[in-house]
Amino acid sequence: MSSVAITGNASGAGVFTIASPNSASSFTATLPTQTGTLVSGTSTANAVIPAGTTTVAPLLLTSGTNLTTAVAGAIEYDGEVVYVTPQGTQRGVVPGVQFFRLNTDLAGANVNTAQSTLGVGVTLSASTVYAFEMVFALSKSAGTTSHSVGLSFGGAATLNNIAYFGIFVGTNTAFTTDSQGTIGMYIQTAANTTFSQGTTTSAAVFRTYNLKGTVSVNAGGTFIPQYTLSAAPGGAYTTAIGSYMMIYPISASGANTSVGAWA
Repeated sequence: MSSVAITGNASGAGVFTIASPNSASSFTATLPTQTGTLVSGTSTANAVIPAGTTTVAPLLLTSGTNLTTAVAGAIEYDGEVVYVTPQGTQRGVVPGVQFFRLNTDLAGANVNTAQSTLGVGVTLSASTVYAFEMVFALSKSAGTTSHSVGLSFGGAATLNNIAYFGIFVGTNTAFTTDSQGTIGMYIQTAANTTFSQGTTTSAAVFRTYNLKGTVSVNAGGTFIPQYTLSAAPGGAYTTAIGSYMMIYPISASGANTSVGAWA
């Protein structure tokens, strides 16, 4: 039968030792220097983790090495991504999504230089591949100088590579009118790329974009979605309320991303 011993040490943290029931070896679990219940049980759950606070997380995974062969039910963290294996050896990425959504319209400027699409950028980590999705809409109601609209990603982060697919819908009437059809592009650069059906001289313009892709980060830093007008049209664009971007890590950079039972 296992024996239990509780002793103190110089730092004051308690040590709870349980002798292995099937060997002469002992295994030691060091308790954190926190007060209150660490793990409890109820009539409906075998383990209940206490609530977190502003300084203490309810659960913290320590970075380690993933299993050589994934095991169903396992949760793992390699310092880049959290994984879970739902069945077999089908390890999958648990999206730790950074998300930003506009709650009000964001007015731009009547210029021909790069502007932040959402008014913010996200900070990304070095040597990491991210997947992202972005849906946003641009509109203006004044200015007839001929111009086109280009998309780009700026910021301090340096990239190994990037690729994203985008669908664009443009109209001169309203966001809900599809009078000019749609176009799609597969873009493999963060530099400004014209993403519209040519130039426009219309005072009223409504443009909707849906982007999905991946980006491999070399040096960490900010990553900022932007748009650039080829000429100042005479009236500024506005990014519509509800526009959003989500981005999450999927692997370390430098090789194919392969998570799951691929062969």
